Amino acid sequence: MPFISRCSFLCSILLFFGLQLAFAADAKPAPLAAPTQVDSVTFTVNADGEKHKVVVWTSPILVRVDIPEDGYSILYDPKTDFYTGLEHRNYTYWTFSWPEVRNAVESSKRYETRLQDLGNQGMNSSYAEYQAQAAGTNVVSSGTGLSDDSGYVWQETNDHQRVAGIDCVRWTGQTQTGEGMDVWATSSPLPQIRAALDRLRIMNEPMALVPIRTLVPPSIFPVCDALTKGGMTPVEILWGSDQDKNSFAFVKAETRTPRADFFSVPKLYMKTTLITMDGMIDQKTDDNVDHHGRRPLDSN
Repeated sequence: MPFISRCSFLCSILLFFGLQLAFAADAKPAPLAAPTQVDSVTFTVNADGEKHKVVVWTSPILVRVDIPEDGYSILYDPKTDFYTGLEHRNYTYWTFSWPEVRNAVESSKRYETRLQDLGNQGMNSSYAEYQAQAAGTNVVSSGTGLSDDSGYVWQETNDHQRVAGIDCVRWTGQTQTGEGMDVWATSSPLPQIRAALDRLRIMNEPMALVPIRTLVPPSIFPVCDALTKGGMTPVEILWGSDQDKNSFAFVKAETRTPRADFFSVPKLYMKTTLITMDGMIDQKTDDNVDHHGRRPLDSN
C-alpha cells in the first residue's frame, strides 16, 4: 500500500475513534532513570536530495534517536512502546502511545481486512514481536547467492573496500523488476550496529504514520534483514541512479555514559498538541505543511 494511502487510512480511523494523542495541560512524563552506559551509533542518510545524521543511543531499557539537522530527538521506551518527541528549536515536546493507537484501530471490525493488510507490512508490530518475526525470516543461501522474502537476490562480488574503518565486501541485490542495490558489508557481527538497526526498524513505521517523521528510508530494512540472516552486517547501502545516488551509511559507534537527564524531557520544555492527523489526507495541497509533510506545532 502506498505511504500516502496508509497515512490517509490511519488518519480516518483515528479520527473516527476520536483518539487524543496529547494535551497541552498534561504534566511531563515521569523522568526515566538513565542507564549507566549506552551505545551511540551514528549513521548518515542521503536520500531525496537531503543529507542528515541519525544518532541512535541504545540500551536494554531505553532508546534515544537524535536528528541534529532537523532539530528534534525521540525518546522511546521499548517495554511500553511509548514515544516522546523533543522539539529543540521551539522548546516543546509531544507524546504518543503506539499500543493506544493500535488498540483504537484494531477495535473496529469495519477495518478488519485493511488492518490485516497493514499488519503484513509491519504496521502492527512491537519490538518484541519484531524479534520473533525476524527469527523466522525466510532467507535462503545457495550457490547463486542470498534471497529473501522481499524478492531481492544477493550476490557477493570480489570487490573489497574499507568503509568507516571496516573491511567490507560489496554485495549486489537485484529484483525481478530490475531494481538494484549495492551494499558494502562485513562478516563481523558488529552488535552495536545491528542493535541500532533493530531499534530503527521498529520505530520507523510509528514515527512515519503518527507524527509523520520518517527516521530512515524504509527500503533499507529488507536489505538488512537478508544480509544479517546470511551472516553479514551492512555498513553502507547504495541505491538509485548514478545521477541521483541515495545512501545509508554507518559512521561510528562508541559506548558512553549519558547524563542523568538524557532520557527525560528538559525542564523548560512545554508540552504541545501533536497536530498531524487532520492534515494527513490533504498534505499534498495544504500550504501549512512543509516539504517533509509536517505541520507547525502549536506551542500554546
